Amino acid sequence: MKKTKIEANKMIFVIAFIATFISMLCCKAIKKPAVRVILGMVAFFNILIMILAGSFIYTTKYKIHDVASYTSPDGKYELLFQQVGDPDWPFGHTHARLVLQDKAGTIAKYSFDIAADGANASSDLCQVTWKATQVEAVISGEEQNDNQYILYFNGKTESNQLDTRFGI
Repeated sequence: MKKTKIEANKMIFVIAFIATFISMLCCKAIKKPAVRVILGMVAFFNILIMILAGSFIYTTKYKIHDVASYTSPDGKYELLFQQVGDPDWPFGHTHARLVLQDKAGTIAKYSFDIAADGANASSDLCQVTWKATQVEAVISGEEQNDNQYILYFNGKTESNQLDTRFGI
C-alpha cells in the first residue's frame, strides 16, 4: 500500500509538471495577449501547487524528527532515535529509525515501524543498553510486543521480537 501512495504522489507531480510545461509552451507560441496572460497564470498556479504539495509531502513522509539521543558510557558512540515523517493517518504506524554514530560519522541505520495507535514517537518508547561491541534498543508500542534492535559497532544490525510489552 505504501508503494501505491508514492506512485500516486509521483503521478500528481508528473501531471502538474506536464500541465505547467504545456502552459508555458503555449504562452510562448500564442500571440494574443489575453490568452498569454491566462496561460501564464495557469503555469504560475501549477508551480505554486507543486511547491505547496511537495513541501506538505516532504513534511509528512520524509522529514526527520529527532526524538532522543543516547551517548555510550565511554563517550565514543551516540545512538539517535528518530521519527521519519508523521504517523500514518488515522491511527496508523509511526515510522522510525535508529542511527548509530561515532565521531567519524554514521556506522549503522535501522528503520522500523511502531504500532502506537497513530501517536508520535517519544523517548518513553525506547530503552537503550550499551554493551562492549553493540548497543541494544528495545522499542515498545501500545499495539505491539517489544522489539529489540541490535546495532553493532562494526555496522551489522539485527532485530528480535520479544514476548514482552513495555518490558513486562
